[in-house]
Amino acid sequence: MSPFITALYEVFYAIIYFSLLFSQGTILQYFPKSSIFIRVVAVVVLFNGFFVPYYLKKLKIRLTVLHYTCFILFCCLLYVFGSMKYYTHEMSLRRSKPYHTFLQHPPTHQNVEVPKPRGVFRIICLGGSTTAEGNISGDSYPIFLQELLSKAYPQRTIEVINAGKFFWTTQHSIIQYLFWLDDMEPDLIIMFHACNDLIQSFTMPPYSSKPFRKDYGHFYGYLADLAYPKTFEQFIGTFFYGDLRKPDLQPTSFSDFPSLYSFQRNLETLIEITKSRKIPLILSNQAHCFTDRNETDIDFLSIPKHFLVDEEHYADEKSWYAGMERFNRAVQETADKFSIPFVDQATPFQGKKIHGYFTDAHHMTPEGRRLKAGLFFEKILELKLVEAKDNHREGGREVVKQKAGIP
Repeated sequence: MSPFITALYEVFYAIIYFSLLFSQGTILQYFPKSSIFIRVVAVVVLFNGFFVPYYLKKLKIRLTVLHYTCFILFCCLLYVFGSMKYYTHEMSLRRSKPYHTFLQHPPTHQNVEVPKPRGVFRIICLGGSTTAEGNISGDSYPIFLQELLSKAYPQRTIEVINAGKFFWTTQHSIIQYLFWLDDMEPDLIIMFHACNDLIQSFTMPPYSSKPFRKDYGHFYGYLADLAYPKTFEQFIGTFFYGDLRKPDLQPTSFSDFPSLYSFQRNLETLIEITKSRKIPLILSNQAHCFTDRNETDIDFLSIPKHFLVDEEHYADEKSWYAGMERFNRAVQETADKFSIPFVDQATPFQGKKIHGYFTDAHHMTPEGRRLKAGLFFEKILELKLVEAKDNHREGGREVVKQKAGIP
């Protein structure tokens, strides 16, 4: 076997081996019982990479040394390349995008005209992943909402902008609006948050650090791997025998939600911002699948296991249910306090898991997102916000304010 063929052979096996290692999370997501199988396959691939050429081709000592050298070299190069790409990707985004660094990753690019053309009714939907989901596939709730409004008002140009992003909280939404979206001149803002603000209360790695901070500065979210980088040795150890060294995480009761104060503060801040700009605002609570009976399959819930109470426990389903109820109640109470239109999104979705509206504790199928869009559509019709905008163009500014619930 020539040195060139040996090198190609080792490149091939190094790529397969690392692809298997780094794709284990995706594999386990779809085949949760295949952990042992994946490790066996990895060992077989690793064995083949090292020894098959020697036993099958009876390599000479000179080529055997080359064979070992090539395999180790290509493994190291792939690891270095993967690490550099992983750890520098977000930093390069920070350098190249003109957005506030607290947002962690750039807002979705909005293909809208600025300044806004005359006659356009523009809605901005703020939120986390439950707002952002479906945007790429074309079945997000803002897209469905735009379809409904365009049919109801065929004579008007309606634009519904999806400004949600996974891991974002009320604080992210406020910063995004002030530094990114304000120039788009929205005629209406819709916002709902709960879950992402609730998880700010958990202060354990990898997503958070102690102590809790009211400005959410303890939470790393998307950049957790930069805050708590994992060495190659730790990664391999976790892959092959991490679950054999310590028991699985266990659920426990949790009732301390210090981020509730920050959540209410941020809601009031957004209300102040929109009122100062005379922009109608609709607030909503957040639908979820948690119950107060700790009976839902943990594989379906999935989210609690990622946010730890301590090194060995995560909050049980009953605790998450209590937390979501408290945060949802805070939204409604704040909306009532400041006379802001409110959409009860949570109640219509109670018990809807069995009907295929959810993919996990919070995120929804396209059918669920379509139902969610219908709730906001009905509220917009009820408030006659599009008609109010027509009156505004005719000089009826006070009429707009009155119909939009702005004192």
